Amino acid sequence: MSSNIFVRKYSLAASLGFLAGLVSCMTGLLFAIVSRLNRGSGTETILVVCMLLATGVVLILSGINAAGIRQKLSRSYSFLAGLLLSATGLLVFMSSFPDNWVYPRVSYAIIAYSLGIFLLLINIFVNYFLQALGDSRRQEEKYQKDSVPCTEPQHNDCSVLTTFAGILMTNITSGTYEPAFLTGTSDNENTYMVSDTNSEEKRSESIIMEFNEEKTITETEVVTAADAVDDENYKMCNVEEEPEETTALETTQFPEIAEVIEPEIEKEIEDIEETQETEDEDKADNQPEEDPSSNEKSDLKELIVPYAEFRSLKKTNIKSDDTMREAARKILMYHFGQMLEHERGTKIGRDIEELHDMRVAAMRMRSIVEVLEDYLNMKDMTPYYKGVKSIRKTLGTVRDLDVFLEKIDHYLTAQPLERALEIEPLTDSLLIERAKHRGNMLVYLDDSPYNKFKKNFADYLNTKKSWKMKSAKKNGEPIPARVVDVLPVLLYSQLATVRAYGDVLTDDTKIDPYLEKYHQLRIDVKILRYTIEFFKEVLGSESKSIIKDLKGLQDNLGDMHDTVVALEMLENFEKYGVWGEAHGKKSSIRDYPGVDAYMEYRKKELASLLDSFPEAWSKVIDPDFSVRFSQAIAGIYNS
Repeated sequence: MSSNIFVRKYSLAASLGFLAGLVSCMTGLLFAIVSRLNRGSGTETILVVCMLLATGVVLILSGINAAGIRQKLSRSYSFLAGLLLSATGLLVFMSSFPDNWVYPRVSYAIIAYSLGIFLLLINIFVNYFLQALGDSRRQEEKYQKDSVPCTEPQHNDCSVLTTFAGILMTNITSGTYEPAFLTGTSDNENTYMVSDTNSEEKRSESIIMEFNEEKTITETEVVTAADAVDDENYKMCNVEEEPEETTALETTQFPEIAEVIEPEIEKEIEDIEETQETEDEDKADNQPEEDPSSNEKSDLKELIVPYAEFRSLKKTNIKSDDTMREAARKILMYHFGQMLEHERGTKIGRDIEELHDMRVAAMRMRSIVEVLEDYLNMKDMTPYYKGVKSIRKTLGTVRDLDVFLEKIDHYLTAQPLERALEIEPLTDSLLIERAKHRGNMLVYLDDSPYNKFKKNFADYLNTKKSWKMKSAKKNGEPIPARVVDVLPVLLYSQLATVRAYGDVLTDDTKIDPYLEKYHQLRIDVKILRYTIEFFKEVLGSESKSIIKDLKGLQDNLGDMHDTVVALEMLENFEKYGVWGEAHGKKSSIRDYPGVDAYMEYRKKELASLLDSFPEAWSKVIDPDFSVRFSQAIAGIYNS
């Protein structure tokens, strides 16, 4: 059976498949746009978009393959194998996403689908070159004949799908595709269209036609090969005898052969540039020392580095005579700049410490608002306070998972290889959870509400009028507002709150599995430490040792709290088989020996932290600490 019969047999199916693929892809793209697809989208949305796009690609490639079939469909093994593999990959993805979308099912689906697409592309590639080779041979045979008209019916190479396949394979192989309707549209393949426009001139691979001054061919004039031989005004020559002119189309598609600037023109350009540089230097020498354009340069710098006025701050520059509200503004400006400075590194994710530093800056901003709430205009500050809390929470979710994974890595350094394999289900679940929350974090940091918050908060901080503080009440009674007057009382009050825990931290408290008292003490110690750090520029040098002792106690209490939460989450993982507070059916009966061993390790760590707590606590309640604390506060009167 001839190839034309098979082409006609599968042309309808090929066209329908190709059209269905385009419709599926367009539907998937439109659905993704309408549903605002992003890293935090629902699983149903992600599944629908992926299935529509992936199915559309398979249908498009299948339609192109079917259009090029020149043998029985049952013998096109690569096409059938590619179609089967890609369909299998889609079915595995659809049946397992998202609950069972874990290793190794991920690999099975990706490998099957990718291999199927590869086979479909290979089949198009082979059919295309086989067809091109056959056409080339037929042309050579016809060139050998005298100008005998060809009455044999020709296969139509100008079908939409065949043309599309040719363009597709041309882009893959960096070749040149010229359909039949460009190189010869007549039934007689000895007929050529010759144009006098260089950019549209088409040359055969074996011969080219050269014009002379005696005869010119117009755009619509048709010349056959036989006429060209008989006419003396046309010369037959080989391609190698005359270099081809670079066409506009070739210059666009292949920039490496683009027209090169002549040396004379290039020399003129260099002279003009040198003259311009000399004029600029002369202008610079004639300008006065105070250049008015310096302000413009400063503005340009701010455009290049967003929020440069905040990111360039090296310290808060608090003065003892500042009001508490003005001091709060300076502290917020400094930590706002620190947060912005680490934003890019957080997005890149190459160094997890960038995320840690950005989160700490957000946490400090939240703390200063809470500590100095009585001295701020909370009516104006509340929206920004909520924004800061939202940032800290978004960053904190990813940071907590980073810390958990770091602790597991530290634990595994002293364990045999078998232990690392046993704990893989836990680490895999943690990595999936981290990827999900990191995606949500990136969406949050790129979304308009966050960027709007940054702009509005920066404007609010730069508006000094909004941070003025009254020095007296309506009845004329003065209001303590300066740092030198208010800070000592505030610090002593916070220290008293911390020292009061000495009466409630008894041995019975250790029985509490959640250690609530220790957790509350950690919060109050953190507030005291942060307040001293906020105002250390106006306090005495003793503040450094005070901060060091408080940090040691805070780290001990923080590790306790993290361990208690980790044990609770690990127990939950053993029940449900996934990380997080999952609710519903428990997982099937499975043994996690690696998780059990790690839980025992964390319990021993908690016991060790409880044993070391008295030493860290004694440094804070020691009389020497109180003396140094008083000396640090006394330094405010000398600043």
